[in-house]
Amino acid sequence: MKHKILLIAILGLLFSTSCMNKNSPATAKTADEPVASLKNNGTLWYYFSDSGIHPAQNPSDIPARTFVPWTEAVRVSDAAIVNKIPSLLINRLGLMTSGTGNGASALHTDSLFSSNTAAAIYNTGTETGIRLYRNSFFSGSGNSAAGGAQETSVCIARYNPETGTFSVALKASDLELPENAQCVALDRIGSMWYAAFKYEKDSKVQFSYLEFESFPERKEGSGPLELSGIRKISSETYQKSVAPFSFPDAPDSLKSVLSGLPQTTAFNLRVYTPVSKSAQTYARGNDHAGETKVVDGTAFVSDEKTAVLFADGTFYYRRDNTAEKTQILQLPVLSNGYVYTNFILTGKSLLVAWEEQRFFETGRAGLLEISIPDAVY
Repeated sequence: MKHKILLIAILGLLFSTSCMNKNSPATAKTADEPVASLKNNGTLWYYFSDSGIHPAQNPSDIPARTFVPWTEAVRVSDAAIVNKIPSLLINRLGLMTSGTGNGASALHTDSLFSSNTAAAIYNTGTETGIRLYRNSFFSGSGNSAAGGAQETSVCIARYNPETGTFSVALKASDLELPENAQCVALDRIGSMWYAAFKYEKDSKVQFSYLEFESFPERKEGSGPLELSGIRKISSETYQKSVAPFSFPDAPDSLKSVLSGLPQTTAFNLRVYTPVSKSAQTYARGNDHAGETKVVDGTAFVSDEKTAVLFADGTFYYRRDNTAEKTQILQLPVLSNGYVYTNFILTGKSLLVAWEEQRFFETGRAGLLEISIPDAVY
């Protein structure tokens, strides 16, 4: 099933976090870092429903949605370059890929999405994988995925870019784990993969943590998985391995773009590049007395451009990484309880995911497409 929306061909991309902090970064503005106004620029609003993506004339036309746990909500959960095509992962719906020719985008879906939480996109080294799991935290939420132990657990779905279809690539039982084990986390850190599985045994919640260098593959495409090199690790080793990198270790272009932020601003930044197997998190702590707020954001870094989006809509952009000037764009201010999550750069257009949040729940969610002002682009 494909749903068409009016988007331009996508050239650059970065991915989202699960729950964005509602605090705003302290933005440093200088004479050569203008904050452009969007009042005279066209904006296009889209919202999600259980059946797809819909345009809205203005935000007031977007219908209310019942708040549900964010794992069950129709919302953007990740973004990545898939087979050289920037794409968004929309929970409960599928994978939205940028179009070619007429600039339309297509939503590729499967029954796997209706019964699982779609968490993240990965480059496994040989193919594109989508991490799926059933949510057992919020039973009784009204979603078929709640409870989640009645069927064999799917960990990774394989996406075929030629056909736009999905198939099961990896189950918990393939890794010699209980069939009801859920892959609640998977990260590529440095040269290693780290996975966390949650399951119930003897009426107690159990966790298993795995470390491996190469993604498990089936011999000759259909035989048993090659599990050599996969080893179980302790909770302490896992937590230490997946801890965020220090911001001083971030790419130089990213540090340069955010050099105007006050040193008192603490943040967590999820960073994606065109060649990443998964996102990397960089954090800057707060060592200043009286400052306790930590802001969350997402970033895209390539050889040509660097961009950062914070939840309040503050957007830092440098089109040419050799340029000295960083442009700052303030997206339309959202109502209380709403945040921006991730974005896609589309030539001179910017596609941004937004959602309504209430603690661990999500209500309305959708996309905003705007034209980047000439002063910024």
